[in-house]
Amino acid sequence: MLNLTELEQRALDTPINLADGHPRQELTDSQLKVVYRFPELFETAQVESFRELERSAQTEFLHALGQRTAPVADERVFSVYSSSVATMVVGNVLADLGHEVALVHPTFDNLHDILVRKVRVRPLSEADCATADLSGAVAAGATCVFVTTPNNPTGWFLDRDALARLAAACAHHGLLLCLDVSFRGFDTRAQFDNYEVLEAAGVSYVVIEDTGKLWPVSELKLGFLAVSADLRHAVDHVLSEVLLTVSPFVLRLVELLALDAVDGGFERLRGLVAENRRLVTTALHSLDGIDLVDPDARVSVCRIGVGSAAEAERVRAGLVDRAVHVLPCDQFHWARPGEGAGQLRLALARDRDLLADGLRRLAEVWRAVPTGST
Repeated sequence: MLNLTELEQRALDTPINLADGHPRQELTDSQLKVVYRFPELFETAQVESFRELERSAQTEFLHALGQRTAPVADERVFSVYSSSVATMVVGNVLADLGHEVALVHPTFDNLHDILVRKVRVRPLSEADCATADLSGAVAAGATCVFVTTPNNPTGWFLDRDALARLAAACAHHGLLLCLDVSFRGFDTRAQFDNYEVLEAAGVSYVVIEDTGKLWPVSELKLGFLAVSADLRHAVDHVLSEVLLTVSPFVLRLVELLALDAVDGGFERLRGLVAENRRLVTTALHSLDGIDLVDPDARVSVCRIGVGSAAEAERVRAGLVDRAVHVLPCDQFHWARPGEGAGQLRLALARDRDLLADGLRRLAEVWRAVPTGST
């Protein structure tokens, strides 16, 4: 079976790519102004202090998302090429420290695939994360809890109280808490200061931050790894085995896009995603037997339920025949794929007309498929 990234790669050159969660909508006018400055940014980034560039980019990006106490000044935020590279670094650190991981289930399969190459991984439900019920994980030998919040593909998230409970529980049991917050920018409910909560709980933590889901700038992006003081040396050492430095040009770009985000950019992005989610909802109302699975989600992807696994595969194949690519949800449920049967995931960070065209083709496929057949 192909993994989700392999399926996304197949969609890259197709007319209607609704598979990957990367931003592929048109740039806004203010973002275009930043792009037009690329020659200037490239030139100035070569002569400015790297440390100052990095600190400014990290500060502006994290502050734009409400993370005002992130440990930038303490040099506990590290820059990497992407969130996947950050996850690889975390996996190596976990292996060096002898950890076993309880990973939120479901979530994007590459998190599991990266981690399981290094450490033992077992599933942990969103419900248990929300209630901080770690009894099963601890009994099974987990020493680390790894949570994606907001989650992909469900949109579920930990609010302030839930994160405080989970962090306190991890501290009580002596567990490391890892958070992947790559989709935080889409949901203001998740933009409370996570670091204030984590530091107050006294928990050992790693937080994976990501710029790559937010701005459609041809995959020019960064990931950031923020860590508690006790993990600084371990992460710094492992990271030195992976890279020397990130691009100063991309640091400057992230800083300017973060400033634009504060000046209405994030509001426009969330408005686009919300409008596209309404577009999906409206389209599904006219299709009997198909529905939106997570109506309260605000992230830039959505799940639709189409019935059985066989029917989901027929619909997906029919869409491919019509040059539309979406993802099956089986692989998100990496421990129990059957739980994702009958669901498909659509990306919402797209131009409205492209999404509308994809939904029209979905309707054609759906009406051509005998609902309930086996």
